[in-house]
Amino acid sequence: MYCVELNVTREKWGVVGAGAWGTALASTLAHGGQDVLLWDRDPLVVDDINRIGQNRKRYPDLRLHESIRATQRMEQLAKECELIVLAIPSEANAAVAALLAGHLGPQHGLIMTAKGLRESDGALLTEVWRELAPDVKNMAVMTGPTFARELMERRITTFLLAAMDGDFRARIAESFMVDWVRIYEGTDIVGAQVGGAMKNILAVAAGILDGLDMGHNARAAMLTRGLVEMARFAKALGGRESTVWGLAGMGDLLLTATSNLSRNYRFGQMVGRGMAVQEAKMKVGTVEGLLAARIITVQAQAHGLDLAIVSAVDGILHGDVTPLQAIEYLMKRPRVVEVG
Repeated sequence: MYCVELNVTREKWGVVGAGAWGTALASTLAHGGQDVLLWDRDPLVVDDINRIGQNRKRYPDLRLHESIRATQRMEQLAKECELIVLAIPSEANAAVAALLAGHLGPQHGLIMTAKGLRESDGALLTEVWRELAPDVKNMAVMTGPTFARELMERRITTFLLAAMDGDFRARIAESFMVDWVRIYEGTDIVGAQVGGAMKNILAVAAGILDGLDMGHNARAAMLTRGLVEMARFAKALGGRESTVWGLAGMGDLLLTATSNLSRNYRFGQMVGRGMAVQEAKMKVGTVEGLLAARIITVQAQAHGLDLAIVSAVDGILHGDVTPLQAIEYLMKRPRVVEVG
């Protein structure tokens, strides 16, 4: 696919995190006609990008757009860029906010792309940044069914862009206008973040079922009922249930819970086949669903919510029950009426 020339305002964007995801987002912005400054803590990655136009750590076979540069200096990023994409793991947001917040002001806008919650209290990432960077007025959440490699390769990708301010949403959406990206807009920042966090837990569950060779019926049933739990949790936190049935919930879940490209799904498969949790985590790397399962289980108890699948996954991952015991528990729960 090739980018069509569009009459968009050229701005300088900052992207925090030059991992696979941050680099793919930076590439999309650059192809959309924007100048991009990538921040990363790894001096070798920064040097690669500036010297040879590649991120060999993440995409050794691909060259980057000439409009992408890199820096290790947070103050430079904040000084040169009003719009900043946060493309770091959810657990790193608080630490990065401590480094960046002092350089931010009302003119800045932040776009969250991580899919998780703060470990200490289950806070949404927008809440974390509002607490640590109170001068920033505009925040958005960009989420949906996306694998970084496919976005980098310019394959068709869709996002949900959630923000309260319509002008701010339009400014972001126009900057990401390329042939292979379609953005849908919304205002439910809470629901968008809940979908992104909970789909990782359900992807682990899908992997466990497939690792046990439980069949397609079992996986479809779990994903459907898992979406119901996702909707309950979104509503409890002040979001809208309807958001869960779109890109941020069902769309992202369909991707993450059915593909071996998903770390959470592969991790679940290994656990289902009998591998120890820590060994499986070492083989896969970052597993967002592992931490999210514990956070949301605790949050559900505090809100008096019945999130049986999420709790079962948490119990498996923390050694309280075996996968087969968890399945038996779920199957023998009291009958209920399904409300669509």
